[in-house]
Amino acid sequence: MYAEAVEYEKFTQSVYQAILRKENAGNVNVEHNLDIKGRSGVAHQIDVSWRFRRATVEHHVLIECKNYASDITLEKVRNFFAVLHDIGNCQGIMVTKTGYQKGVIDFAKYYGIGLKLLRKPIAEDWKDRIKDIHINIIAIGVVSSAENAPRVEMFFPSDTPQSIKDLLEKGELTFAQGPDMVFLNARGEPITEEFRHWLPKSGVDIGNGVGGPYTKTISLSDHHIKCVDKTGTSHLVKVEGVKITYHLEELDVREVVIAGEEVVDAILKDFNSGEVEHIARKAD
Repeated sequence: MYAEAVEYEKFTQSVYQAILRKENAGNVNVEHNLDIKGRSGVAHQIDVSWRFRRATVEHHVLIECKNYASDITLEKVRNFFAVLHDIGNCQGIMVTKTGYQKGVIDFAKYYGIGLKLLRKPIAEDWKDRIKDIHINIIAIGVVSSAENAPRVEMFFPSDTPQSIKDLLEKGELTFAQGPDMVFLNARGEPITEEFRHWLPKSGVDIGNGVGGPYTKTISLSDHHIKCVDKTGTSHLVKVEGVKITYHLEELDVREVVIAGEEVVDAILKDFNSGEVEHIARKAD
C-alpha cells in the first residue's frame, strides 16, 4: 500500500508539472516528498509542492495526496488544514481518486482548500465524448504510365509575333517536353518546379476520384517556354495558358487509429463543479 501511495504522489507530481508547463509558468519545478518546517518549529511531510514568484509576490502550493479506495473524511481535511495553517502563506490542494464525505466541501471552501479528483481515465469519462478516432487516408495522384500519361496543350497569346506563329504552325519549333520541363519568366529564368512536381500542385482536382480522363484549363501569367527552330536559334515564347488532360489513380490506402487510452494519461476534475480542468497527455 505504501508503494501504491508513493506511486500516486509521483503521478500527481507529473500531472501538475505538465499543467504548469502548458500554462507557460516558466521553470517552475514541482517537487515530491518534502519536509517543510512550520511556524511552530515542527516539520511537516508534504507530498507534492511548488513555489514561484509573480510581481514580487511568492506563491506556494502544497498538495496532499490520498490514494484511498473510499471517500475522504472531514478529519483528513482538518488535519491538512492544520498543516497549512502552521506553514502559512500557502495554498492547499487535496487530491484523491474517489471522492469526499459530507461536510468536507463546506469546510474546504471556507478555508480555500482545493478538492480534486485525479486518476487514470475510466469508461465513464468517455461518456458523450469521442474516445477513439479512425482516420482513413487515401492517397490519389496523377497517373504517369505510358498509356495514360498527362497531355498538355499550350495556348499562346494573340500578340505572339507572326514569325513565331508561322514556325508553330509549320511545326518547326521544338521545346523540351516531359516531366523535366519548367516554365520560365521573361528573362529566361525558371519560375516553376519541374513539370512532374508542378502538375499536382497546379490545380488538378483529385476530388474527381480515380479514373479519367479529366481536363483542367489553367491561365498563366508571365510564363514562357524556350523553343528552338530548325536553324538552332532559341526563342522565348510566352504561354497564356495550358489545358491538361490527365487520369487519377489510387496510390496508397491506410487507416490511422487514435485511441483515447493511448493519448489521455490523466483526468483531473474539480470536485465541486465536476468539470475537467486539465487532461495530461503522455506527450507532456
